[in-house]
Amino acid sequence: MKLMKLMVVSIIALVAIQTSANAGGMIPSPAMGYLEAHKGVKNPMKLLGGPIDIEIEQKSGGVFVALPDKRKLDPNVFGTPEHPRAFGGTPGINGVPIEAREVENGKYVAFKKMSPFGDRYIVLPNGKLRIKAHDETATDAATTKDRVDFVASWEDKDGNVYEVRSNMVAPHGVEYPTFGGVVTNHILHGFTRIGTALMPSEFTYFAFWGMGTIWKNGKKIDGPRPIHGMLTEYVRKKGYKLAFDNEVTPTRLQFHLMIPPFVVDPNTGKFVHKPVKTGFKLPNGMELPFWHVMFENLTVNASR
Repeated sequence: MKLMKLMVVSIIALVAIQTSANAGGMIPSPAMGYLEAHKGVKNPMKLLGGPIDIEIEQKSGGVFVALPDKRKLDPNVFGTPEHPRAFGGTPGINGVPIEAREVENGKYVAFKKMSPFGDRYIVLPNGKLRIKAHDETATDAATTKDRVDFVASWEDKDGNVYEVRSNMVAPHGVEYPTFGGVVTNHILHGFTRIGTALMPSEFTYFAFWGMGTIWKNGKKIDGPRPIHGMLTEYVRKKGYKLAFDNEVTPTRLQFHLMIPPFVVDPNTGKFVHKPVKTGFKLPNGMELPFWHVMFENLTVNASR
């Protein structure tokens, strides 16, 4: 019963913060100038050293599914009330507004509202993952030679099968770069501001940004939706709590799938709140409004 009440409060709060975040007055992402310089490029430069082909697979095992939670704020990423950092951009997509931070004893302690990033999670069975990707284009541009073929699935305790598919990359970003849609061997999130600062800074061996579709029991229920996937250093600690930067484990890997409760408004080019139709019902009967799923039983191959 306690978990059920917690989930109700979490989802209501998540919807509230994402709606208010787009009401106006938001400080722009610090990458906007860089993005403007690249989005019209017709013949982007290629990756130094040549293209990379990537294959990642999980054939069996469970997955970890994040639930709405308050993310604790790492001082290395978010600074202090006297010297704040990482406050521009859409909350949950990029930075965290100063007014949305809890302060105790002169320090930032947590994001005031719920998000897909935190310590709460559930484990679901029969996780499968198959990725074939190609990284050739080096930077954001109007066109790209990067490619991805992505399929991931898992089940709930009742045997319902959830699936996410993607074969379309985003050649340029909205609030941060996408490097042509696929990037290899880069640091993302955290202090980098490439992606949400609510995730730790993490060396990323492979990542993609694109559009995906959401399926339940073989039926498409949502999409196309913005999708992000990445193979990174391990960013969970004891109890599966989300790490700060100094708690990341460099010698382990995990794959993250993220479908945020946002879409891009084609008229303004900005993110607007829109919950994902996941088809996954929490014990309180409400629908989980995003997918943030982690895979850890992985086989990884890459070659030039």
